[in-house]
Amino acid sequence: METQAVPVETQGRKRLCIALIACVILAATGLVVAFELTDVFVRSHTDPDYQSFCAVSEGMNCETVALSEYSTQLGVPVSVWATAGYAFLIALSLLCLVRLKDGFGRGFLLLISLQFALVSLLLVYVMAAKIKSFCILCLALDVVNLGLLAMSLLAALTPGQSLASVIADDFVSLLRRPVWPLLVAVLGFGALGGGYAYGSRLLQAADGDQGPVTDQKLDSPEAWTSKVHGECGEQCGCKEEKSGNVEMGTDEEGHAWIGSASAPLVIQEFTDYECPYCRKAHMMVRKLLSNHAAHVRVVHRHYPLDQACNRAIPGPFHKRACELSRIALCAGRQGRFWEMNDFLFQHAADIRSANLPADEIARRLELDIDQFQCCMNDSTVVDAIKRDVEDGIALKLDGTPAFVVDGKVYYGKIPDEAVKGLEK
Repeated sequence: METQAVPVETQGRKRLCIALIACVILAATGLVVAFELTDVFVRSHTDPDYQSFCAVSEGMNCETVALSEYSTQLGVPVSVWATAGYAFLIALSLLCLVRLKDGFGRGFLLLISLQFALVSLLLVYVMAAKIKSFCILCLALDVVNLGLLAMSLLAALTPGQSLASVIADDFVSLLRRPVWPLLVAVLGFGALGGGYAYGSRLLQAADGDQGPVTDQKLDSPEAWTSKVHGECGEQCGCKEEKSGNVEMGTDEEGHAWIGSASAPLVIQEFTDYECPYCRKAHMMVRKLLSNHAAHVRVVHRHYPLDQACNRAIPGPFHKRACELSRIALCAGRQGRFWEMNDFLFQHAADIRSANLPADEIARRLELDIDQFQCCMNDSTVVDAIKRDVEDGIALKLDGTPAFVVDGKVYYGKIPDEAVKGLEK
């Protein structure tokens, strides 16, 4: 007796509906987690007091991942790309439910879910091998992505039809019905375009805004001017200027400082301008100075994690860190060290992504370019950085930021016990 093939709408219809609804739920879950991850990214970059709930340990810390150079791609936070992707997956899954009768969209859903799963594997590798710290929220998204792959695979499995034919049918359907490729394109490019527009603005705000610290009593960086104590002599580009509302200067060894010349507490900060953790520590120091400007003096020390000027670094790491330190010192020769210091931290992502040359950075602060170029070629600037590096090596520093208070080294931030008793 000859049997007739059972159409898609009756064969496994219930299983297909369950799989597609599961895809909607999983993608919606991913959307929520991605939003939370974006919040962690923003607050990690803008709030010096922020500590996320998933900062469990050194090896399990969402902030460490959010502050790493791998947290952004193409000028947009990775979490925002994920948000756009999950929004598209929700729309595509719903479209599959609408087109349940002819099974359209299952192949595309499988392909995109497979792409998400592969990206998850890549990001797990990056966290393990490059960042050396895991993000709980990122791992949650990995679970979501594996679930999406399983459910989209279940939706695509049809008796008597291979996965390749299911995918091919979707492409053929696009050719037969021009409205569907237009709808899929609008959904896909709309999600990506919206993600890029939102993410790029978000990143710009995170890089260019000091967040809640700007409301503190300390002047904005643009209003700061350094005061070089002593005679400049014939140093290339050296210029004396009056200070702003906070005391600034250089000590007898030539190190720039800010705070109070007669402060009872002196903090030496060893930083690297390409270190994302130093940027957050920089905001913490600004807040400390805002509250205790008359009782604290912060002395800046350079410790670039760059083998070009740091013999403790065995291989390529922060490839422009030495150059950026020279830029800061040369800005200091024109009385603008602390402005440049802030600029290099605030615009680190822009400097890295656009690979801004030294002269362009100097122009952003309207420095005298001739004096600046002369200074950048001055061997005494390189020697000054190397002296700081040697001091850091003598202290056995194994990372940045590092703060030295009363001979003790603290990493990451200045602990409360180190500054307790200071009057506001």
